[in-house]
Amino acid sequence: MSKQKLKIALLGGGSLYFEGVLGEIAVTPELDGAELVLFDIDAKRMELIRRVGVRVVEKTRAKLKIKSTLELAEALDGANFAIASIGVHGPDASWHKADSDIAAKLGIIQTTGDTVGLSGLSQGLRIVPIFVHIARQMEKYCPDAVLMNHSNPMAVICRAVTKYSRIKTIGYCHNVASDLRFIARILELDHQDLEAVFAGPNHCVWMWGLKYRGRDIFPQFKQRLMDALRDKSGTPLPPRPDGTGRSLDEHRFAAEMLELFDVFPIGGDRHIIEFFPHARRATDTKKIPYGLQWRSDMISDNMIKREISNEPDDIVLKASGKKPVYIPEILSPEAMGQQIRSMMFGPERIHVVNIPNRGAVPNLPEWAVVELQSTIGMTGARPIHVGNLPPQAARWSLAQIYAHELTLDAAVEGSRSKALMALACDPMIQNFDEARRGLDAIIKVHGSRMKAFRA
Repeated sequence: MSKQKLKIALLGGGSLYFEGVLGEIAVTPELDGAELVLFDIDAKRMELIRRVGVRVVEKTRAKLKIKSTLELAEALDGANFAIASIGVHGPDASWHKADSDIAAKLGIIQTTGDTVGLSGLSQGLRIVPIFVHIARQMEKYCPDAVLMNHSNPMAVICRAVTKYSRIKTIGYCHNVASDLRFIARILELDHQDLEAVFAGPNHCVWMWGLKYRGRDIFPQFKQRLMDALRDKSGTPLPPRPDGTGRSLDEHRFAAEMLELFDVFPIGGDRHIIEFFPHARRATDTKKIPYGLQWRSDMISDNMIKREISNEPDDIVLKASGKKPVYIPEILSPEAMGQQIRSMMFGPERIHVVNIPNRGAVPNLPEWAVVELQSTIGMTGARPIHVGNLPPQAARWSLAQIYAHELTLDAAVEGSRSKALMALACDPMIQNFDEARRGLDAIIKVHGSRMKAFRA
């Protein structure tokens, strides 16, 4: 296919995520001649990103055409790829905050709330129909295109699209890359020389093997992490020279699991803990174990920062030319430009993505969406065989995979009973009455956005 015919739809085009995507595409010369079409329901936000994109093109001298539209069909028509960064958090994340507040009233204090728990269910029920609609529109306007998803709940969305449409779907998350950099700092090694064995549902991926230049160093990593956590003499980790990766304090719960289960959960504590009953240890939103912060407070803190600042938003300054636009010197873990180049023209590359298992992890369902290393090339994404998850990891992963299946079926069918089943299966729910009250509470606060699930 000629490079001049390459079309990429950017769905949720007002998302700040696309500033980086535009930069990564612009610095990928093989994609010159591509047409990038932003789509969003918020014209004002989308226009800011479009203007930033124009400045990125001017700065890099890339041969890209950037357009925007409020019509999904126009964005998708003839597209080769559709990159999605769509959220249902609401204005200033107010809907997401409402979910977090409601959950806390029931004693469920969430630290992220985008994948599991009452807030994760709410997000899944509201966003899955949007993505299934997009996929069905893609079947009509660009049936051979690949949907590249950056939205959460990642596994729920990707599974829904593959289950209810014929559209090829790949999900992208930077958690594995961030934690591998953290592990490298613990061991004082270059992260590029590490060979990790990992797989699992997004935001709770398991690592059970680690090598450095062919030598097994998993026991060494385990010991170093335990020693670092017990060291009270100061900060045991060297600084982050590139500003990437996570800190030691973001892995206290993960280290506890590593010590007990001999597998390391990847994703950062604020994500991981929500997959386990341990999330219910907190009874006060200001006193969450492992030094974690309540999601509602995180949202409030961001709102306060914006309110007290006299400066316009960063993206406004960049769109108006008052601040330099971002031109990536180091590509993100998702590396959108490289991904598209590999799928359009080759050569094949190895990336960490979320795709159907297809036997890569034999003791998980073949259809389950898992996060693992895959070969990205002109035939799409192919999972690399990993082997069985250790049973202590498979136990938690299987429970989540099937709970997610209930969530996405409930969302597509508008089924209250399946939504209730999904919540009753959640690790943070302590009894069935709590599940009923929780579901009714989020239905009430969202009103027409969740009317399909009313009793």
